[in-house]
Amino acid sequence: MNEEFNKRWEQYNNGEMNEEEMMAFEEELEENEKRLSQELNDSDWTDFSISPEKQKAILQYGKRKSYLRISVLAVISTLIILPLCTLGSYLYYGVGGADSKGNHFMETAAVTVALTKPNVAIDMKDLKGQVKLFGMNTELKLQKQIGNKTEAIGSEQIEMFFDKLKQPTISYYGDSARNTEDFFTHPSSQADTSKKQTLTTLDKLPEGTVSEVYVSYDKAYTPKDVYSFAKKYDMKVLWNAIKTEDSLSGNQRPIGFPGKDSEFLKELQHTSKTEVDQFKDALAYVNQHPSWAKTISGRPELDLSNRIRYINQNGVTVYGSVVTGPSKEIEKFVKTKRIKTAKVSEVELWNW
Repeated sequence: MNEEFNKRWEQYNNGEMNEEEMMAFEEELEENEKRLSQELNDSDWTDFSISPEKQKAILQYGKRKSYLRISVLAVISTLIILPLCTLGSYLYYGVGGADSKGNHFMETAAVTVALTKPNVAIDMKDLKGQVKLFGMNTELKLQKQIGNKTEAIGSEQIEMFFDKLKQPTISYYGDSARNTEDFFTHPSSQADTSKKQTLTTLDKLPEGTVSEVYVSYDKAYTPKDVYSFAKKYDMKVLWNAIKTEDSLSGNQRPIGFPGKDSEFLKELQHTSKTEVDQFKDALAYVNQHPSWAKTISGRPELDLSNRIRYINQNGVTVYGSVVTGPSKEIEKFVKTKRIKTAKVSEVELWNW
């Protein structure tokens, strides 16, 4: 009997039984398991009527059933928990509509880029976001304006885990990777030879070209004053560098706001407020998420709180601008005494 059982156990264990034989053998194992359990619970038992071989087979069968049960529970739990967690992520970033965390992030990104990258903006019509488990991946398309043309210059990929941002990956096309923030000269700094070099470049450029030029003024002016003397020339003011400190220290770089002729200003503008008020509101909004702003801009020295404090005490003044227009017209503007330094950034064929 034991030899026959051992033979069938080996066949079962090695998968050599057909389905009918396997079901019959499993029924026998279950019966033996019940019988063994009954005898173990019977206080009057004095002898086992089940052989050691059968007892071993029953125990191994029980283990296999336990492993199978645990595996099934693990799969079921995973299938239930993962969708629930993903749904939770959608709710975490999406609940609240305009006040949702996902929307706050998108707006913070758009305003941060407008404040920290001269004449660069996010294409709000081509935002790509993907909610994942406990996070969100976002791709921001970057663009700039030269003459009357707006063109793509690169993209910025940002990965978010809950509300923490990882260092973004920025891909630029061509010469757009230059740190144009360094093109400005703070009023506390001495003039260099860039104005002379820029005038030489502009003089050599042919008619029928438009240029993007970064100019720094001999002192800080109010936005109204800047627009007043800029309107004498056939050009557009696209971005203004705002004075937020008495002198630049270390690796500090300027912040600013789109100028009155910028196409990007339309996306940020609130018609009932002045440009100065909009700039202050933008700083206050971004300062609600200072760690986001530092990561998105790649500028750990951003220090918005101190800059806001300086502006509230001293007002909003402009010490540099990004201008665009016919190269020969901008050459006339750069020649004026108000321009301390200037640098040509981009030149395009006529699109004025």
